[in-house]
Amino acid sequence: MKRIVLLSATLVFGTLISIQLSAQCAPDTVNCEDIGDPGQFCPLKLPHAGLNVLYDETVTVIPPGTYMFGQTQLTILHIRIDSVKNMPPGIDYFPNADIMYPDTAYCIQLTGTPTEVGVDTFNIYITAMVDILGGIEYQVVDDSSIVLRVVEVLGTDPKQITEFKVNPNVPNPFSDFTRMAYFSPSEERVELCVYNILGVRVHQESEIVAPGEHHFAFDGRNLEPGIYLYSVASSDAWFTGKLIKSR
Repeated sequence: MKRIVLLSATLVFGTLISIQLSAQCAPDTVNCEDIGDPGQFCPLKLPHAGLNVLYDETVTVIPPGTYMFGQTQLTILHIRIDSVKNMPPGIDYFPNADIMYPDTAYCIQLTGTPTEVGVDTFNIYITAMVDILGGIEYQVVDDSSIVLRVVEVLGTDPKQITEFKVNPNVPNPFSDFTRMAYFSPSEERVELCVYNILGVRVHQESEIVAPGEHHFAFDGRNLEPGIYLYSVASSDAWFTGKLIKSR
C-alpha cells in the first residue's frame, strides 16, 4: 500500500492567518528557477516518505511578481502563507518567513512521522498583496502541484523490486507495538516468529499476501522488557532482526 499526497498550491486572498512558527530550512537556489515569472515550487516530486519513519524535506518557494486578472497584469507586492489544509497525519509544515517577496527564494519545511497509509490531497493557502490603490488583496489560484508518496516499506519501488525484502522494525525500542514492513514480489505465505534470548519461540503468525507492500503489526505488550530476536520468512527467503522491549 502507498499513499500519494498531492500538494496543490492555491493562492487565496482572504483573512490572514499568521504563521507562528518559522522553519530552519534553506531554499534550493541552485536547482529551483522561476522561468517566465509564474512563480515556482520545487521540487515537484519529493522523495518518498516511509510509514512510521521520520520525514524531513524542504519545498522551495519563489513567489510570482505578477498575476493576470482577466486582461490586466497586476503586480504582486508580497505573499503570506495562511495555512496548509488536509496534511497527512504525522506531517507538519513550517515556512521560513511570514512575508515572501517576488523573485526571492523561500522554503517550507515538511517534517514529522507519517502514521497512516492512504491518499490525501492538501492545499497551500496564500494571501497576496497586489499593487492597486496602495495595496489590495485578490483571490487567485496557482496550478503548481507537488507529489509526495508515503510507502509502508521505505526504499522499495514495486516496479523495480523482484525479490522478497524486509525492513527493520519500527519503532525500536518499543513499549507496546512495533511494525515489520516487507515487500513480496509474488503471492505467498509469509511467517513472523519472535524468540526470547534463550531461543524459545514466544510468538508466531503467518499470512498469505498478494504481491506488494505489507507489514506485521506485532503486539508485544505481554512480553517482559528485554532483547528478542525475530524472523520474517517467505517460501525462499529468510530475514532476522532484533527487538528491544523497553518496558
